[in-house]
Amino acid sequence: MASEVGVWSQVNADGSVSQTATTMSSSLSSMGSTKSKTTIDVDGFLQLMVAEMQNQDPLEPTDNSKYMAQLATFTQVEATTEMNDNQIKQTASNLVGKYVIMKTSTNNDGFVGGKVDYWEEISDVLYLGIGDKLYDIKDLDTVMDDEYFDVWSAQ
Repeated sequence: MASEVGVWSQVNADGSVSQTATTMSSSLSSMGSTKSKTTIDVDGFLQLMVAEMQNQDPLEPTDNSKYMAQLATFTQVEATTEMNDNQIKQTASNLVGKYVIMKTSTNNDGFVGGKVDYWEEISDVLYLGIGDKLYDIKDLDTVMDDEYFDVWSAQ
């Protein structure tokens, strides 16, 4: 899975191009959100940087340190995004074998509980496998021990 960041470019009054790179929200609570159309991968960023170099004013070339700073910032954002994705997957792995309560709109009381058998990633969304159904990890409500789950499920 390629890490993605949002990059916005703007042309300044002096004709130079400035860019801002930010990570797309990828916290556990927003794993189910779809990717924005403004995201690019490393190749896209490098293509944008090359285009900026080719279209700069030859009478006022941009300092190479600015390009290196942009690349360093992009690399840092990408590494942070990848680390966050790995942390979310580690959280999902740690839930395997634990009893959880998930928020759901298909159950009368709005919750369903069970033991997490596995996790699966489908189209950049993490799901927890409970029984024969998949639940989006962003709908995780509670993690509990065996005894508490027995009491909860008896209600």
